[in-house]
Amino acid sequence: MVVAIGAAVALFLVRRRPPGAPSVRCGPRAAEPGDLALLCELTAIGLMGGLGVQSALGLAAAHVGGRLGDETADRLRVARIKGLAETMATAQGLGRRLYVAVGRVAASGASALDPVSRLADDLHAELAAERLQEVRKRPVTMLFPLTLLVLPGFLLLTVAPAIVGAFDRLSI
Repeated sequence: MVVAIGAAVALFLVRRRPPGAPSVRCGPRAAEPGDLALLCELTAIGLMGGLGVQSALGLAAAHVGGRLGDETADRLRVARIKGLAETMATAQGLGRRLYVAVGRVAASGASALDPVSRLADDLHAELAAERLQEVRKRPVTMLFPLTLLVLPGFLLLTVAPAIVGAFDRLSI
């Protein structure tokens, strides 16, 4: 009971709704880049709370929702019939990296916490690298509009008065 309450509180704290976001989702939402990292993180929290791999993955999938959550729930339904190790080891789709890691762990009988936590860290590092690359591209993409919008105004305010003054001195 205490483990379930702790896992529920941890899930709530990890996935708080950002300010201004709608409280009701309309229809299935597309998979976002951070969804797999969130799924791994929530699964690791469930594993830390003492849940089994299937229970932790099921709760995390229900919380993430969207295409990735539905896909994971489908994989877990198939795993209940065929077995977790063989279903997850050969799985494809959006969460393939997590499924393969869980499949390897289920086949070996080892703890799933370390591989899932490591995968979550790797995914967060990849997302951070992608965002850093996007931020580094911003000055280049903003250079063209900046020159088209600011340079004419700069010329109008600095060079035009000097040219008007020069023509005024020439009395033309």
